Amino acid sequence: YIYRDNRILYIKFHINLYPGILFIYLLKFIFEINLLSDNWLENLIVFYFAGMVLSRIGSIIIEPMMKKIKLIRYAPYSDYVKASSIEPLVDTLSEVNNTYRTLLSTFICAFVCKLGITINEICLKNKITILQENRDWIFLILLILLFSFSYVKQTDYVRKRIDRKSVV
Repeated sequence: YIYRDNRILYIKFHINLYPGILFIYLLKFIFEINLLSDNWLENLIVFYFAGMVLSRIGSIIIEPMMKKIKLIRYAPYSDYVKASSIEPLVDTLSEVNNTYRTLLSTFICAFVCKLGITINEICLKNKITILQENRDWIFLILLILLFSFSYVKQTDYVRKRIDRKSVV
């Protein structure tokens, strides 16, 4: 991931860390869910991983939904590659775009957390404990699905880059 003066490293760090910090603090101050420890390294890992999950949710779920309802429209990938090779600002604009998508994901996930807390409270009041009893399994299955789809999307992205390079 390190090329062009560590740009990819900076992008990954920026896109993943800041939204992760924001989300973890939203959980703490709005929902009174504290995932922080006294260890700054553990907190940094939690922030980064939370941001990574939020970024993937934005890419795998929110982006396709917004395309589907025609709120956003992308140029063909080959046009993007060509334009970014001519005008470097296109890459920067794309990074900003991805940051906004991840921040949107952050706030949607905070909303979904609040919704989940409310549903869980209603279930517990009615002695329905299936969510509580299986939350670890549900969480792991969701992460597996999210990162499986992310892997497929990234592999397709790499393949398109290779196909584009072999045509040139």
